[in-house]
Amino acid sequence: MPAPVILVTGASRGLGACMARQLLSAPISAKVVLVARGEAGLKQISDEFPGQVEYLAGDLASDEVNESAVKLAIEKFGKLDGIIFNAAVLDPIAKVGKADMAAWRKLYDINFFSLVATMKIALPYLKKTKGKVVFISSGAAHHYFYGWGAYGSSKAATDHLAATLAAEEPDISSVSLDPGVMDTEMQVALREKHGSEMAAQEHDRFLKLKSEGGLSPPEVPGNVAVNLVLKARPEVNGKAYRFDSPEFAAYV
Repeated sequence: MPAPVILVTGASRGLGACMARQLLSAPISAKVVLVARGEAGLKQISDEFPGQVEYLAGDLASDEVNESAVKLAIEKFGKLDGIIFNAAVLDPIAKVGKADMAAWRKLYDINFFSLVATMKIALPYLKKTKGKVVFISSGAAHHYFYGWGAYGSSKAATDHLAATLAAEEPDISSVSLDPGVMDTEMQVALREKHGSEMAAQEHDRFLKLKSEGGLSPPEVPGNVAVNLVLKARPEVNGKAYRFDSPEFAAYV
């Protein structure tokens, strides 16, 4: 059976790099197109899995980069079976009354509009393969944190996009996955950089999660996302769930 071809964004580190390696390793041994701003991490994965990886280093705020990623998959591997949309930024964290509008627009370009730009060009190819799309969302889409208006609202929009695609494109599967609170670089930034911009009790919560071992390793939600992009069934189409929810038990 031909190897699946999967596009992964935000793949140079953290959860994205973890999911890329899970897809590339046996027994899946997929062909994978990786996209992120940091080329070093992409090259490292490519060197680990020769012949299985194509990558594109670029800013996902650019429609051209998103379109080029899809074209790269088709040119190099001949098809596209799935996409994991993982790329996202957390900044700016600030109250709405202090919103930097340019920073909000930049965040939305990366966290949301890049998804639309990619799907617009990818849909014809995904229809041919009856492909599957996993959007990495966040609990912040529905649980409201002081200063997180930009990030949280972009993830709520992501959940809505997954549901919209499920309604509009019945030949493909679209799922939104909340990966929980993971031990990644984003958590480092929350603990070390953003404390002064957050409510004290919320910042303390993230500090305590780290000190008490409450952060999930990215491999755990990553495995759920990988299984969804390979074999999501119709009953989860258009849905948004946390990775450890009963609805995703079959994908652990």
